[in-house]
Amino acid sequence: MKEMNRREFLTLSGAAVVALSLAGCSGGPSAPSAPPASESKEMALFKAINEVWYEVHKPPIPKLQICQSVAYCLEAADLAKFTASPFENNDPEIDTEDLRSWNLSDAEFYEYKLREGEMIEGIRNIYGGGSYLGTAGVSNNSHDSLQLEELYPSNPSEVREFVRRLAGGRTLASPHPAQWMIGLYCPTIKGKTYTVAVMVKFSQF
Repeated sequence: MKEMNRREFLTLSGAAVVALSLAGCSGGPSAPSAPPASESKEMALFKAINEVWYEVHKPPIPKLQICQSVAYCLEAADLAKFTASPFENNDPEIDTEDLRSWNLSDAEFYEYKLREGEMIEGIRNIYGGGSYLGTAGVSNNSHDSLQLEELYPSNPSEVREFVRRLAGGRTLASPHPAQWMIGLYCPTIKGKTYTVAVMVKFSQF
């Protein structure tokens, strides 16, 4: 499978992507902003997400709106990849069919969380103080029992459920909807492919 090239993945700056994507926040249907072509797992999932995004989150009342599509955010993708790094770079402490968990030393975990915080702050500096909405697919709040929690969706039904979970219980509908953005990283570890997703929003209002 062809690996993504960073420049090829997103040639526009974050600000330019937002400018293009906000056109998708009108009341009528609009096409998602298209990232450069890629054969990666991340791009395949990104396209699948946008195929059902509006259908899953369609507002119940006509006067409310949501963005018709989710935009790709390179900074969020970088954070997703970094968040998954302990799982790729270390052997799991527990490795069974139903459970895999990883441990880091206190020092490693401190450095890991410090860098994660710096990357989140970088996203906030670009897109605003409330822009970082969270990271899905990973449990990493403690140095022991770190886990990848989200298997790669393998069919349309699983994609829809994944898209519902991405909202995290938030209401997307608004008279002036924010543009939601996503960054994805999908590592394959010991024969299983997982998904880490970072959600970001940008509002011009």
